[in-house]
Amino acid sequence: MKIFNYNTAHAFARPSAQGWLVVFVCGFLTVCIIGLVLCTGVWMVFKVLRRLPAPPLPDWDVTVLSTAGVILQIAAVFGALLATVMVLDLARRRRQEALTPGHHPIIGDYEHSAFYKTWHAQPVLPTAKTVRLSAYGSGPSVVQEALWQQFIGRYDELMAAATRSLLAEGYPLEGCESVKLIPSSITLTRDGQMHLGFEFATVPENFWESEADQPYPTASFTSALELKSTEWLMPYG
Repeated sequence: MKIFNYNTAHAFARPSAQGWLVVFVCGFLTVCIIGLVLCTGVWMVFKVLRRLPAPPLPDWDVTVLSTAGVILQIAAVFGALLATVMVLDLARRRRQEALTPGHHPIIGDYEHSAFYKTWHAQPVLPTAKTVRLSAYGSGPSVVQEALWQQFIGRYDELMAAATRSLLAEGYPLEGCESVKLIPSSITLTRDGQMHLGFEFATVPENFWESEADQPYPTASFTSALELKSTEWLMPYG
């Protein structure tokens, strides 16, 4: 006979009474088993010690029923706390992951995260490639729309300036025959600036033995779209 007839993965994807009950039972049984093992071990130790020539041990007036009652109470409290913490954590995750779809006439489809107070979109660049665009707010504002349109209108000029700076003498990929930088993520900051992250393609390919060792090229533009700084971020570790 099946006690819980439902998909476990689906049940733990969101807070539910069934999920709470499953975790409660698991926590309850865990404490009961541990308590039983510990009590049995202590009983056996006392059994052996009483037969050894040693000072008499205290004669505790503890019955099996009283011990079982204490274990059951601890197990119930532990199971309830564990299940409640699980439900609260799932509720928090649901709030974090909740996204509200929207559409902007210039930027296109986007998703708004009320928990983080940000929105994300994947607009198309003049190169016909999409880029992950992120910004603060419930959706693209008039200022953000204007900055994005200016960026698209000056795309070739701005990419050329960022590329010249990133590929200046001494950059990490200087040993390659050629390096092509491709925008992969763009962030519009609260103060109106723009940060870009790039992927890169090199000749020869696989210049780095491991992707974990690859540097991450970035560029920052002011609210007037003047190149502020560029940097090759090295992986941590």
